[in-house]
Amino acid sequence: MATSSITHNFVVSKPNSVRRFVAAIDEAERDRTPKQTLPGRQLTNSQEILALMSKRKKQHV
Repeated sequence: MATSSITHNFVVSKPNSVRRFVAAIDEAERDRTPKQTLPGRQLTNSQEILALMSKRKKQHV
């Protein structure tokens, strides 16, 4: 679980509450949504980026 997603502090002191809290965290860890792979590629060449952006501008004008 990403720690950046936790936005609050929790104080859990009752033994039953602690068990339920740990069980919920464990369940969330097991029930992860699989990563989606999206079609496409990363452009790193500045000329390629400029060519793509010029096509985009022409389509929107």
